[in-house]
Amino acid sequence: MPIRINLLAEEQAAEEMRRRDPIKRAMYMGAVLVVLMLVWIGLTQMNVNAARGELAANERRLKEVEDLSKSVRANQFEVADIDTKLKALRKYSTNRFFWGSLLDAVQQAAVPNIRLMGIEGQHSYRFGDVNKFFITNLTVAYHPPAAWWKFWAGPPSGSPVVAALSNTLPALTNTAVFVTNLLEYKISDTPIGTNLNRKQVTVKVEFSNVPWAQEQIVVEIRGRDYGNPPGAAIDEFARKLGQSSFFKEWLEPEQGVRFTERPPQPRSDPQDPLNPDASFVPFTIELRLKNRIFTNE
Repeated sequence: MPIRINLLAEEQAAEEMRRRDPIKRAMYMGAVLVVLMLVWIGLTQMNVNAARGELAANERRLKEVEDLSKSVRANQFEVADIDTKLKALRKYSTNRFFWGSLLDAVQQAAVPNIRLMGIEGQHSYRFGDVNKFFITNLTVAYHPPAAWWKFWAGPPSGSPVVAALSNTLPALTNTAVFVTNLLEYKISDTPIGTNLNRKQVTVKVEFSNVPWAQEQIVVEIRGRDYGNPPGAAIDEFARKLGQSSFFKEWLEPEQGVRFTERPPQPRSDPQDPLNPDASFVPFTIELRLKNRIFTNE
């Protein structure tokens, strides 16, 4: 049997060892991983650029919407202001004072021997802006709404803080500062503290007047009593003025009718073309009508 001798066995073994070298395989694997990482980085960068482009587009659209919303809000405020003024004008037109009704009431109160020499009226308005006239802190019980999973508790009815505050306010608004206040007012509440253990919340409550205008009307009636004796019919004329249905509605309950001139002795007026020898007692009656307050609410 022939014997075969491989003279290249050592070189082939060395070559096989070099081919199976783990370091070389690790290098190949590392190179592949680096290539994959570069591909992943490229794809990620593309996604980032696409997201940046989409973000920029959304920001542009958001800015356009914001600009449009600012214009819409400005128009809404302008419309609300115009609507408020229209309501105020409508309220004024339906509640305005008519001088013709006053003159008719004076005419209906005519008394024999009373001659009216003049009627003068002062119709003025006094204005006031928003004024916070009372600020206080109130501590009210707070019952948080039931958890979402407690469906049997039913939906919440309004804010629990507002509900608790509405039950507390009547005890405060029945005091003198509110009873004597003739102006409409608004209430604003701001929670400033909570006590979870006691289930209480402290609320800052501010009471402020709304913008208002006060109407003031004062009427001065000058006249002469040519009765017999002179001056006897002045009280009758004043009584008929006070009993008139118009003046019962409009006159102030106190100091609505008062004399600012009423001398005790009669006088004569030789320049009177109707009766130069007649004696009379001059008088001046001041009629103060009820002050009315108008608001835009």
